[in-house]
Amino acid sequence: MLSRPKPGESEADLLRFQNQFLAAKTSPAVKVVRKADKRSGAGDCVEEETPPLHNSKDVVILDDFPDALPTLSPAPPKKFKFKNTSVHFEDEDPEERLEHHDRHITAVFSKIIERDTSTAAVTMPRPTGDPFPRAFHRSEIKNEGKVESGGKSIFAQKIAAKRAAEKSVTAPPAVETRHTHKSLAVPGVTCSPDSTEKEPLHSAKNGKVGEDVSTLRPRIITGEGLGSLGGEQEALAIHKENLQKLRSMTQEEILQEQRKLLVELDPSLVAFLTSRHGVDEDQERREKPGHPEVGTESQHDAEETSEGFSVEASGTEVSVKTEEDKKMEITEVDLPIKPRKEWIHMDNLELDKLQWIKDLPRPRQRRTKKGMQARFSLKGELIPPDADLPTHLGLHHHGEEAERAGYSLQELFHLCRSHVIQQRTLALQVLGRIVQKAKAGEFASSLKGSVLRLLLDAGFLFLLRFSLDDTVDNVIAASVRALHALLVSPEDEEYLDQTFSWYQGMAVFPFTPNNEEEEEEDEEEEITSVRKTEGKKSDENKPDPVVARYDVIKGLLKTQILHRLRYILEVVRPVPAVVLDILDILTRVARHSSEACSQLLACPRLIETIIREFLPTQWDPQVADPGHLLTSLHGVACATAMKLIRVLASGGRNAAARLLNKCELKSRLSRFIAEDPQDLPLCREESIRLSTEAFRLWAVAAGYGQSCELYRDLYPVLVKILQSLPHLLSECQEEPTFPLDIQRATAVVTLLTHVTQTAGYTAELQAQLSSSGPGEGEQIPPPPVNWSQVSGLRPFLETNLRQSIQEISQMETWQALQPLTTASIIYLGVYYGLCSRQPSINPVDCLEEVECLTSEVLLPLLSQPAMHSMWDLLRPCSALCNPLSCSPTPERVPSIVSLSCTGGKPLMSLAGSKSPFPFLTALLFLTNNITHIHKGLVSKYTSVLDFKGLKDYLLHSWPTSPPSITPSSAWILRHEYHLQYFVLALAQKMAGTCPDYTQHASLHHCVAMALLSRLLPGSEHLAHELLLGVAFNPEFIP
Repeated sequence: MLSRPKPGESEADLLRFQNQFLAAKTSPAVKVVRKADKRSGAGDCVEEETPPLHNSKDVVILDDFPDALPTLSPAPPKKFKFKNTSVHFEDEDPEERLEHHDRHITAVFSKIIERDTSTAAVTMPRPTGDPFPRAFHRSEIKNEGKVESGGKSIFAQKIAAKRAAEKSVTAPPAVETRHTHKSLAVPGVTCSPDSTEKEPLHSAKNGKVGEDVSTLRPRIITGEGLGSLGGEQEALAIHKENLQKLRSMTQEEILQEQRKLLVELDPSLVAFLTSRHGVDEDQERREKPGHPEVGTESQHDAEETSEGFSVEASGTEVSVKTEEDKKMEITEVDLPIKPRKEWIHMDNLELDKLQWIKDLPRPRQRRTKKGMQARFSLKGELIPPDADLPTHLGLHHHGEEAERAGYSLQELFHLCRSHVIQQRTLALQVLGRIVQKAKAGEFASSLKGSVLRLLLDAGFLFLLRFSLDDTVDNVIAASVRALHALLVSPEDEEYLDQTFSWYQGMAVFPFTPNNEEEEEEDEEEEITSVRKTEGKKSDENKPDPVVARYDVIKGLLKTQILHRLRYILEVVRPVPAVVLDILDILTRVARHSSEACSQLLACPRLIETIIREFLPTQWDPQVADPGHLLTSLHGVACATAMKLIRVLASGGRNAAARLLNKCELKSRLSRFIAEDPQDLPLCREESIRLSTEAFRLWAVAAGYGQSCELYRDLYPVLVKILQSLPHLLSECQEEPTFPLDIQRATAVVTLLTHVTQTAGYTAELQAQLSSSGPGEGEQIPPPPVNWSQVSGLRPFLETNLRQSIQEISQMETWQALQPLTTASIIYLGVYYGLCSRQPSINPVDCLEEVECLTSEVLLPLLSQPAMHSMWDLLRPCSALCNPLSCSPTPERVPSIVSLSCTGGKPLMSLAGSKSPFPFLTALLFLTNNITHIHKGLVSKYTSVLDFKGLKDYLLHSWPTSPPSITPSSAWILRHEYHLQYFVLALAQKMAGTCPDYTQHASLHHCVAMALLSRLLPGSEHLAHELLLGVAFNPEFIP
């Protein structure tokens, strides 16, 4: 085997290699052949057999490759053209995919044929006296005063004119020919009847048919692709054959063949041949020496052609227009501006390029029932289609519908990917405002369909996720704000904070989309084939867009958004507004599920960064100055960060334990609870909110039995707060921070309720631990707080309750004090429910305290007229009696769970400010615990069941069908079912002791049976109690 030449070998070595190759007589890897003549039918000639001609082309043939493409049998099925190029699955075999998409190599490597350059014109540069070639300037071409409109610029037109002039000078003289008739070179052209009668198609005007027709050269077939010499000769031979055929035909036969060609040929091909015929005529006239000016005889010939010929194809007529018809005069009147002499390069004007500076036409009112494209202002407001707004507002910088102000969603999406930072920022800001207004329902009556659903289907979520990865602070801030508008509902968080101190208000259903809604969405969208397959893939194996389609939060978590937000907080360190938005987004993620809380806790350095930067124990005291501008929130305590930690702790016992033990939250709790809010170096409102969230976080931990050891250390602080409550209720109502002070006091009472509840089980757990043997397994250790440490709190709260009840007749004051009063009643209910179970408490003392509370506080409260009004408000505020109060908002998206509190709840609703449900539920809870301890007091509370408002509410609640179960309705109905259960539990105690109860038995039994079928998950213990005491009780069955 011969070796290849190596670097450094001379020509002598190459000649020696050639001789060795020839002596070996081996077949070469490449053969040079001459292309066969298609008409003569000669085969390919090998170089050794026939020497190639001078003008033949070199053809390189690769061995083992066929000349033709292999046929695919069977042919692959036709598929969607974007499917294979855009969608690939992770489990797909790459080799199989390559085999499926592989095209045969002969589609790329087949015969390599040398390009024919024999007919290409070679022009030599004209000699000049200059050392370098002169540069062409467009001013050298004379301006004719007429500029073509419709594509070419002035510069391009002058360049084309210069090249045409050079070509006419350097081109070889053409063969002189004379045209006897225009239609000879245009197949498929019919003559008019008048012209055909006067002059045959194959005759000339002077009668010399043989001379004129035989000298015509071919117009369509030139033979350029067959070579310079042989191709032209072959084309002339074909042309002569055609002429001979025409001489042998009569005029009728020629016309018949023309009509046949018009029917068979494509109309576009006919139009091309016709235009080619006119161009060739003009060119020949210019090349012919001694030809008259174009404006005389050529114009006459053009008129003859237009009179004698017309193209008919598919019922349409195409007329051949000259170049003069396409030119138009441009005057200063047509221009949107008047050019001035001092303007540069405005000597020759182009109207097409000056159209953009014309004034926009005024928008017109379209009288049509079809929808129009929605356009929005920079504030996110919907602009009416006929609004005539000035252009200086910056609302007309778009191509489509230029006369209309505003930007469409498609145009805003396009601007979000712009290279200009200001455009990206502005587009994201506008989209965020649009989302915010859409969630508020401002577009429900004006737009068709859901704006949020349209945005999410268009990829708005991932557009924001990509924008978060930007390196510009303004773009990051705009994308964070838009993501906050999409995910977070401030009204939802406000109502969740208000219901935190209700009976079991701390427990909230996870904000996870319903699976049934996903399946319904699958059926509507016809994509069940992806989700309903054998061996259904988990969410970890699904693509991010598929997961985000049904659960936006879960889809975002798959994109590593927590790591990016941590980077922004830790490294970018944005302005305070962006920090607060990020903390709100993380709070919304924590409400999603316990899995989301686990991912938040597992994200590296995320929680540590939040606690270190936004919950420090010391910071600059200048931030509390009234005139101080807070430029950075890093290193300053923030109530929003404390709320995030509280929501994370609500995700489960383990999450709370990790936060308290690994993140040093106990020391920070002591820091923010021990110091009075007015002494914290923060503004007054922020310090109260921070203290309130600290108490709520401690209440969540105390509900799990954790951080109770702080109770002993902070007991003096708690007692001091309880002692200040009478002063707060009597003298601080006129202060602007009074609502915040009430929220803080309510959080303190809620904390004491959970601490008391935990301390009530200490004796029981201690007894179990003492009596357990070594083989009984691990026992639950008792909490570090006992009953004796919490029993001294009852007098403070009972005194506070007496003072609050005195304000029940004052409606405005009562609405402000109702949260604190409700929390105090719940505390007393928990206290007396556990007091009788304590071995250290004398039962007689407990009964005396209950009798005193009943006679001095509760019975006088039930007899007040304001209580009758509160019972009457049950039906108007009920969600069962008013299902529309739980209806979702118009812009509700199943993939984003919301409580539908956007815009605020109505005053006369279960969560409204005038709702009696939280107070009456707490009152019934206390009444049930008292009657459970003291059986003799059951008859004292018979007036509760006799209230007309309560009976009317129960009568209308059980027959109606409840609202459909959504996250919003489940959150509301859960509190209403608590009230109905306590009414039925009180009725159960009265059924055997009060003889007058039989009048209510039938109604209460119907309510109990309806409630059994409506109870939500998490209320199984209520169903158990109803089945034991009411459902099959003979006292209730009529």
